[in-house]
Amino acid sequence: PRGGIIMCKQEHALGIDKAVFPGLQGGPLEHIIAGKAVALLEASQPAFKEYATQVVENSKCLASELIANGIDIVGGKSENHVMTIDLRRLGKTGKDIANLLKQQNGSCMAESREDTNFEENVALFMLKQNL
Repeated sequence: PRGGIIMCKQEHALGIDKAVFPGLQGGPLEHIIAGKAVALLEASQPAFKEYATQVVENSKCLASELIANGIDIVGGKSENHVMTIDLRRLGKTGKDIANLLKQQNGSCMAESREDTNFEENVALFMLKQNL
């Protein structure tokens, strides 16, 4: 579910409540509350920790292999399930790579995105493993 939960120590709770309620808080949508409860229950299980750890290890391995094969990863590594690939040397766009992954039915969900810096348009591609 979309949304967030702020967990804090009791000493900060009143200040956070005053900052968030009522202006930033949406309505009490029961289906969202239930979805968060289910997500928290799943995340509290040992199997989820093992799964999440493996997803991160897979992403690190993928980033290492891409780098070993001449593909530039922004930041030089992946520390979670996401990495951004610099496509300038490949002469491809994010859309090209996303379409290629769709054709291959890969286990990656690809998000195409064009980012820019102050000097030029830069073709960057965000690669995110399915969770």
